[in-house]
Amino acid sequence: MLPSLPQFAIRQATSEDISLVSRFMDQALLVHRNLDWQPFIEWIPREPFLLRFQNNKLTALFSCAPDPDGVAWIHAFAMDYWPSDIQKAWRSLLDPSIDLLKDLRSNLYSVALHDWYHRLLQETGFSIKQHIVVLNWEQALPPALPLPSEVLIRPMQPDDLDQVVEVDHEAFDKTWTISRTSLGHAYMTASHASVAEVDEKIVGYELSTSNHYSAHLTRLAVLPEYMKLNIGHSLTREMLVYFHTQGIRRISVNTQDDNNASIGLYKKLGFHFSGESFPVYWMELQA
Repeated sequence: MLPSLPQFAIRQATSEDISLVSRFMDQALLVHRNLDWQPFIEWIPREPFLLRFQNNKLTALFSCAPDPDGVAWIHAFAMDYWPSDIQKAWRSLLDPSIDLLKDLRSNLYSVALHDWYHRLLQETGFSIKQHIVVLNWEQALPPALPLPSEVLIRPMQPDDLDQVVEVDHEAFDKTWTISRTSLGHAYMTASHASVAEVDEKIVGYELSTSNHYSAHLTRLAVLPEYMKLNIGHSLTREMLVYFHTQGIRRISVNTQDDNNASIGLYKKLGFHFSGESFPVYWMELQA
């Protein structure tokens, strides 16, 4: 008698799969997780979040729901074993996701944090778009620069988020913008958040997180027409002063390697390259 062949099935996850997915991620052997703003379980009911079963056992998953519209990051890819046919399992989840993203007119992006994942992306049609570089600050506080008298820097409030997301979408290339929902999560988890205001109009903002030992500047944006007024410098310096008074002396920030304005600002504030760099891959799917 011939041995029975493994039975494979792939389906979209639902909210009823939260416990199943959580247990699976705890014991998966291969795991890629994007550094998302939203909690991982919130992606589960959003398409595509595909589950791959073998003989009724969950063996792999793949998530890349667009957020915001037109921009889909791979939020997670995980397997519970290291197979010789990893590319086959990957493609069985990637290909139907691509079909859906084409209908949604979304390009697909991912940051490669592991060598195995880097190779997988390279082998399946992704191209490097740019690199994320990491800078650290461990120096004395930089001097303050003159700020126009009409610019007010103050703590961010929940009522500011609608204006803040507008600033975000004007300041960043669409690839790097975040949705109103993601911005709300980022604000709720921030240790420090501030806005720059001119005549009650928000023209810039900053969000940062921290632990007992270090802090991270997670988001900094200024409207293009206000870029030369030292607002970005002042928002960042105010954050540095805040954490400095908390006894935190190490602060990091990520930016794109081709964002010369951002890199120049951080260097002026005393940040230096850490040597860490991560490739950003993409697949163009929009017609």
